[in-house]
Amino acid sequence: MDIKKLSQLIRDRRAMPPRFFNKNKVGAELIEQILENANWAPNHKKSEPWRFIIFRGESKSKLAQHILDNHIKDYKAGVSVNPEKAEKFKANADKSDAIITIIMERDTSGRLPEWEDIAAVSCAVQNMWLSATAMGLSAFWSTPAFIETLGDYLGLSPNQRCLGFLHLGYSDIDLPSPGRGSVEEKTKWMD
Repeated sequence: MDIKKLSQLIRDRRAMPPRFFNKNKVGAELIEQILENANWAPNHKKSEPWRFIIFRGESKSKLAQHILDNHIKDYKAGVSVNPEKAEKFKANADKSDAIITIIMERDTSGRLPEWEDIAAVSCAVQNMWLSATAMGLSAFWSTPAFIETLGDYLGLSPNQRCLGFLHLGYSDIDLPSPGRGSVEEKTKWMD
């Protein structure tokens, strides 16, 4: 791939809300390729802190219902939780063909600060997102506040943390570019 094609792929990536997804199915082989590309993200000291749980079909519905049920219960108990966020997640899950749960697994040796693991996982997500774009898929990374409450449901160990969900599907619409401010305004050259 030449730099012009790569640059165009980067510019074509969009956060496509699942409400715009159609009913077309994402093949397992595409998801496997997306995950393989995620696995090649840069990371310090070969920590490879990314982990993924894929929800499709009935498991996706059960995840959404678990979130909805627990948020309503927490809200009724006086815990400051917005049940509208849980309802929105359920609607997004219903429209998504697959949901990739993004998990960071901390290096228990303490060799790296947490921000480096978060950065590496974020690079893995960028690889997934660009791969999805190249495949003609739509993707949306959601990071609702309730992800902090899902450790038991997801079976996370104490050194793991959910960093959100990458919703996958197909869409019949193209979102316009949100544009970017000038890179010159964000850059300082030191010669």
